[in-house]
Parts: sequence; C-alpha cells; structure tokens
Amino acid sequence: MSELITEHCNLLEQWKENNQFYQDRDDILNDFHTELSRLQSSNIVTFRQEINKVTTLLCTNIINLNELILTFFLDYFIQLLKQWRELTYFHDSNDSDTFENLSIILKCYSHDLMNELLVQEFIQCLITIARIGKDMFTNRNIPVITRMLNAYTDIESSNRHYFMQVSQFDDSILKCLCTPYTVEVFDQFKLSVKSEERTPTEDFVFDGLFGHVSLMNREKLQEQALDLRKYLLASISDLLDTFEISYNEWSESAVKILTDLTTLFLYSVQLTIVNDICQDVQQHICDTAIRILVIPTYRSMKLNNNCLQYIYMGTSNDKTLDHLQSQKLTSTMFNIANLFKNEGEIQFNVYRILAAIMIEEDIKRLDGTGAIAKVFLDQLTEIKDRSGWEVRVRNLLTSLKILLQHDQIRDEIHTQNGVSLFIYCATMTKYDTLIRQRALENLLIMSFNEKVHLDLKENTTFMTYIKSISEDSTESDLQRAAQSLLWMLTKDETSKESIDNKTPKMTYDIMISYSHKDKDLCFQLYDRLQKDNFRVWIDRDQMHGTPLESMSNAIENSEFVFLCMSDAYKQSGYCKMEAYYALERQCCIIPLVMKSQYKPDGWLGIVVTGRMRIDFPKYGFEDAYNKLMIEIDRHRKERKKESHPHHHDIPVTIKPSDNTPFKEDKVIEKIVFQAKSDHCLPSNIEQWTVDDVQQFLIKQQFENFLPICSRMNGTRLVQLYQMCMKNSPVMFQSLNNQLAMTNIEKKKSMIEIVEYLQFLDDLKPFVPISREKTEVIGSRSTLCVLI
Repeated sequence: MSELITEHCNLLEQWKENNQFYQDRDDILNDFHTELSRLQSSNIVTFRQEINKVTTLLCTNIINLNELILTFFLDYFIQLLKQWRELTYFHDSNDSDTFENLSIILKCYSHDLMNELLVQEFIQCLITIARIGKDMFTNRNIPVITRMLNAYTDIESSNRHYFMQVSQFDDSILKCLCTPYTVEVFDQFKLSVKSEERTPTEDFVFDGLFGHVSLMNREKLQEQALDLRKYLLASISDLLDTFEISYNEWSESAVKILTDLTTLFLYSVQLTIVNDICQDVQQHICDTAIRILVIPTYRSMKLNNNCLQYIYMGTSNDKTLDHLQSQKLTSTMFNIANLFKNEGEIQFNVYRILAAIMIEEDIKRLDGTGAIAKVFLDQLTEIKDRSGWEVRVRNLLTSLKILLQHDQIRDEIHTQNGVSLFIYCATMTKYDTLIRQRALENLLIMSFNEKVHLDLKENTTFMTYIKSISEDSTESDLQRAAQSLLWMLTKDETSKESIDNKTPKMTYDIMISYSHKDKDLCFQLYDRLQKDNFRVWIDRDQMHGTPLESMSNAIENSEFVFLCMSDAYKQSGYCKMEAYYALERQCCIIPLVMKSQYKPDGWLGIVVTGRMRIDFPKYGFEDAYNKLMIEIDRHRKERKKESHPHHHDIPVTIKPSDNTPFKEDKVIEKIVFQAKSDHCLPSNIEQWTVDDVQQFLIKQQFENFLPICSRMNGTRLVQLYQMCMKNSPVMFQSLNNQLAMTNIEKKKSMIEIVEYLQFLDDLKPFVPISREKTEVIGSRSTLCVLI
C-alpha cells in the first residue's frame, strides 16, 4: 500500500463529502502517476488495489485530470480491454472495477477516447463479441463496452444531433447485430417486458448497438439493410405480436425500446423493399399494426404513429398493397381516424393510407371528400417552405397523385386552390427534380378538369416555364412530365379532326399503352407479338425523353390500342392521357388485365365499358394470348363486313384468306324527320313517346342528335342525359362515334361541343330533380378531353 496515495485519497474523500469538485491539483495527479508507475513495475497485486482506489475517486470528477495521468490511464485501459477480448479473465475484482472506472473517466475526454490504438482495440472487441456470441454478450463487463460504444456514437454524431459520416465502427457493430444470439436477446426481452429494469445485455443490444445504427450514415446503412432485415425483421414482428396481446403489462422502458426499434426499421432500414424475401413478414407486421391501432387504450402515441407509417410504407410494395386492399380496410381506417381525431400526424397518415387503398366505390360512398383533400393541402401548405422537409413534401405529392385518379377528390382539390400549390412545387428550384416532377404530374391529371385546363393555359408565366423545361431540361423524367403537360394544354385537335385525318393505311398494327410497373408482362407480350409478325409500337424506356408526338403518332397510326390495365395504370396521368387520346381518335381499344383480380373503375372503367377484356393473370399467358388473337380477328372481320376498309394482313394462324368473299353493304334508306306545328310535349318527360323525342330535337334544332335518339322514348332520353352528366367527355365522344356509324350519306358531320352543351342545358328543365341529384355526382368536363 502506498501511504502517499492513501493520504491524497483521504483528501479527495473530504472534497467529495463537501461537494468540492473539479479541483485543479496537478501535484496530486503527478504523485498518483509516480506511485502507480512504481507499483506497476514492482508489486502488481498492490498496483491493482491502488489504481482501483484512485480511479474510483477520480471518476467522480473531483479533480480535472492532466495529460500525464490520462495517458497512463489510457495505456492501462487498452491493456485491460485486450485482456478482456482475449478471454484472459481479470485476476480479481480490482481489475473489473478499474475497467469500469477507467471507461467512465475516458468517456469524458473525447481526445483520448479517439486514440487510434484504443479505437482499433475496441473494434476488435466488437468483432470478438460477434464471433463468440452469448459468452461475450452476457459477460459481467459488457456495461463497459456499452458505455464506450455510446461515447463513440455521441462523438461521431455531435451528441446525436446529426447522422454520422461512415464510421470505422459500422461493420463490427452490424456484425454484432447479425448474429444468432441477438435474436435470443429479443426472445429474452419478450419475457421481461413487465420489468422497468433492463439487463446489461439488453442495454448493450438496444441502447448501444441499435443506438449507433439509428444514427449511421444512410448510404452505408442501406448497403446493409437486407442483412438486418434478414436477421431481425421477424424479431420486430414477434415483438409487435407480443405487445398486441399484453400491451397493458409492458413497462415504460419496454415500450420505449419497441418504439425506438420500430422507428429505426421504419426510417432507416425500411419496412418494404420490392421483391423482398421478407414479404410475408412485412404483411404480417401491417396486419398486427392495424390491430394495435384499434386497441381502445394505447400506450405510446409515437408507437401508434409508427404503426401507421408501417402500413403506409407497405402500400409502396405492390404485393403488400394487394394484401391490404383485400382486407377492405377503409372503414377500419376511418375508425382509427376518429379514435385519434385530435392527433394531426396520425390523421394525416390515416388519409395517406386511404389514398392508396381506396377504390372508386369507396370514394363514392364518402360524404367528406373535401375533408380528405383539405388534410393533404393543409399539410403541404404548412411544410412547403420548411428546410429539411423535402421527403415529406415528395411523399405528399405522391399521395395526392394517387388521390387525383378519383374525379371527386380531383375537383375538391381544385376548389380548395390545390393547383396553385402544385405550381409552386413545380417551379421552385429549391426542390429536387423528383418533387418538381411529381408536381407537374399532378398538374397533368388536374388538367383533365376543364377549368384547370383553361386556367393553366392562360397562365403565361407557367406556360413559359414548362416549355423551357420540356426543351432544355437534362433530367429525362422531369422533361417528360413537362412535355406531357404542355402537349395536353396546347394540342389543338378535335374529334372532327381525329376522324378526318385518319390515314387509309396504318403504320402499326398495335400500340401498347402501359404503366412501367407492369413492364415485365407487357414486354413479354410485345416480344410475342413481334415474333408473330405484328407491327407493334411500345415505349420500352418509359417514354423518357420521347417526344409526345411519337406517342400521339403511334395512336393515330395504329389499328389497335391495347390498354394494359392495373392500379398503376389508372393512377398514371400519362396512361390516362394515352387512353383518352385513343378514345378521341376512335381507335379500336382492347383492354388487357395485368394484375390478378383487377377490376377497372372510375375513368378507366368508363373507357373500357362494353369492351372485351383479356385477363392475362386469370387465363395464363398462352391462353390469354390466344383469346387476344381471336379478339383481333373478330374486330377485323367485323370491319370487313361493315365497310371493307383497307387493313393489313393478319399474322400467323389468324390470317384470313385473301379470297374471302365480301357481302355488299345493305342500302339503308335515309329517314326524314319533319316538324309538326301543332305538336305539344307532355310536361312529364317520362311520358314522352318516340315521336315526342323526335319533335323536341327538331324544334330545338339538334339535327345531329336525331339519328342517335330517333328510337328513344322519354325514359331512355333521361337515361342518356344522366350518362352525359356523369361522364360528360366520354359520352361526347361516344355520341360522335355513333353518329359516324349511322351516317348514311357518308358525309362528314359531328356534334360540336357547343351543340352538345346546349343539348344538355335544354334537356335539364325536363329531368326530374330527384333523378338529377342522384346521378350528377362526379360529373366530368367535356372540354377536358377535347382541348
């Protein structure tokens, strides 16, 4: 025993009792260094006792340590660390206690903590823990490793205020997490969730290892995300299952660990990855999250929000989205919104999920489409100028893009001035390319509303901007969005020109309109059609940088247009633009189902109504392809019978004989309609006869409607009115198509837009109010397709 050390330690004890800390006494520290150095070389047993006594007092910050004593302590700590790593057990409790004391001291001195020899030795310790597993995880000195690890994390993340640069500790920490024993720690944790106290092993895993990973460099973490998911996502799922069953018994510390873990996997490791091997697990997590959210008594608002974020992230994966939609969760989500009606963030996430999972029928049953639009627009207004919120802005615009497929919500967004927000996001150079692209894509969908179309066209500043982007941008996706919107706003074609300008000879047999998400099946179909000698136009590069003229020319010069239908197709403004243009050009449209059990609704359902659909998932590729060939053959034979138009030879087995006899067209006499001066219309339109309808059309000078409506009575005329009010642009096109087919004299005539709108206005007073109210919901603009 050193009397000098004992004397100084007694003095330090007195200072400690008197709360006299942070004293400057280099003389005492120098004496400690001299005596400890002497004992280390002469009497190792006494040295261990004395250094334990000294460090026990110095770790309480009684004296500000100088460089001399710190260097001595650092060298000895490295020695102990190596001894611990090599499983050379400490000789007595003095070594173990000193190991603890020195870790406390060095934690306060970052310069010494980052000593290269110490860092490398600590990394080797972590590698050893990962290699050996349980014996190291449960070692009595594991709290020292946890303390050191937290200290390094604090240093490299500026006290956890910022994400770290790539750290030299990253690989060894990830190795510790991706070991079989880490899964056992999760299992043990499930058995101890009632306790407020955490075991040293739990602290090492959940506080130390996961604490570092939560602040790890994002790119580095993404490189390792698959491994972390492979080893630990199932354990996260099991924890959520346990919480769902016994949430009332969980301690606050256990709830915090679960919340931190779900946050880490939500924002850092990510829940959903396309073609993920953990598909079943992530779907199970979504199901469990829903059950947790409907628990009447909830423990953690942050955890509840994480559960919603998990579900929302799940919607970005096609398979998980299909799973969620099959659960018919719309009413459940609204119940959750009501349960947390005072929590803005939760409300917002509920509506984001609804945006992804709702179908057209869900939207029609809603009373509050305006409320949904308001939640998103208010959120966008609130954060659009906040620095660091770009990811949320991008996600908001993506959710709005999905919602805009529903005309009711699209029109609500227009009413609530959403267009100006989209223009702001599209034109602000502070935003990245993807945000501006999403905003332009949303404006493209909005432009199908007549008023929005005209407002955008009259906004000269905005028109100049998108013209500049469409011509000069080097970002292909952004350029495509600008080109598409510019094309929609400036194309000056009408249905009449569509009919007049059709060329007698087509450049292509088939144009394939598809969403890039369905590219695998579409490309397979394209390759097969090419093999069978069809001339096919398809954009294999998502139209990146492709002029819109290429698309429009392909539609104008194709005998058939295939619409490859799926949720992704319906949500795409580009696909809607192609489908409507094909309808405007009176193309022969054949709808193809791309996703299992998909049923088109909304605008897409209207476009394909009455058309034979070829369901590839239902029949399998070969059988569906054969059905498609039969459908092509049927259309071609029908056209031959009707008017003998010039058309291309049919490839392979379905090619008809060139000697197939044609029947002469039957001569149809022109029907002459005459006005009756003494005719009076009944006040109730449903009592109108066929003659009453004809007289109404003659007196109102709707001559072009006579060939179409000549056999309708009043009830049928009301039904026509209702169809026009519900889907105005499509009905406008359909009426012109029918007029063209009933044109006996072969002279070019069509219903003009003004005539069509006047027809609806003149008929409106005769339509019963009850009928009008029930059918006009969701009416579409006529000009949105034609201009």
